Parts: sequence; C-alpha cells; structure tokens
Amino acid sequence: MRSFLVILLGLVLMSCLVQADSDSVHVVQPGDTLWDIAMAHGVSWQDLAALNRIKDPTTLQVGARLRLPTQADAKLVLHDGTTVTVSGEELDLLARVVQAEAGGEPFEGKVAVAAVVFNRVRSSKYPNSVWEVLHQPGQFTPVAQGTVPKKADASCAEAVTRALAGEDPTGGALYFYNPNTTQAPEFWATRQVIKRIGNHNFAL
Repeated sequence: MRSFLVILLGLVLMSCLVQADSDSVHVVQPGDTLWDIAMAHGVSWQDLAALNRIKDPTTLQVGARLRLPTQADAKLVLHDGTTVTVSGEELDLLARVVQAEAGGEPFEGKVAVAAVVFNRVRSSKYPNSVWEVLHQPGQFTPVAQGTVPKKADASCAEAVTRALAGEDPTGGALYFYNPNTTQAPEFWATRQVIKRIGNHNFAL
C-alpha cells in the first residue's frame, strides 16, 4: 500500500510539473517569429530573447522550446499621481475582453476599448481595479454572460500594453458602444460621443 501511494504521489507530481512546463514554454512552429511569440504571450521580444539567451532573433529553430517570462504585475498611474497595481491575471482578462468586444475592429479600436477600462479605473465614478470594473453588473456583456474567450490574440494583448502605457485614442472616454446593434439607444442618446473608431462610438 505504501509503495502504491508513493507511485501515485509521483504521478501526480509529474503531472503538475508537465502542466507547469506547458504553461511556461512555447514550442517554435514553422513561420513563428520572436516578435509574434512575444506578442501572443504579452511580453516583450527583448525579455524573451534575454531569457532564452537568443543572440540573433532571426534564427529561431522549429521545435525549439522557448521559456516564457511570467506575466508580472504592472502599475497604472492615476490622475492624482498615485498608482494602483494591475495584476498579470487582470491584464490577461482585459486582453480577452478586448478580443470579445473588439476582435474584429481596427487595432486603434482595440487600444481604445482597453483605454476605456483604464479610464474607468482612474475615474472616481468607478472601482479602482481592472477586475472590479470588468465585473460591474451590466457593463461588459462577455464577462456577464461568460463568453470571454480563453485566449486573446497578439493584437489584443498588444492593445492592452499600449493602453496601459498611456495610449488613448478616445481622449478620455468612459463608454463605448456599437450604434448599429445597441439595444439601449435611449441611454446612449444621453451620452456625449467624442470619437468614432471602426464600429464603435466612444463617449463620456
């Protein structure tokens, strides 16, 4: 019995190690570039190259296993100069929400959607965390309905990175909506539209 438990424990441990390894390693596929891999995982290509001791980013070998940096917490600077922490999990969730809300929009529109979320975190009218803003009742349909995709593409991850760094094509919008599909035109008629990007209006 003791030997059986030892074997079972070993198998469980091995399974955990394999899972952890699969979450932190990217196997290079034909056509992969260091830039594409980095963007897909929300890290910089310089960090990826340094971690894997890659001197020439143009000489990736198909089948090579690249270690991935863990997604660290970031800081969002508020209007009063104070900062709030944005966790790696929040950045990942936001990228996936951008994928759900603006996956078919131009890149500028994706940055704009991410910027709206950060603008809300900065605003005194909303919670001061990305997680709470995204989970406010009645605000983000994909979150409320559980339809957020499991993974965001590289452009959505990059859009979040740009917005976190301060890029805001909307000029400070707190809302976005598609005027052609909205089911609440009466509400949106009360909001001031300040920018149109792709299919979305961005409003105050």
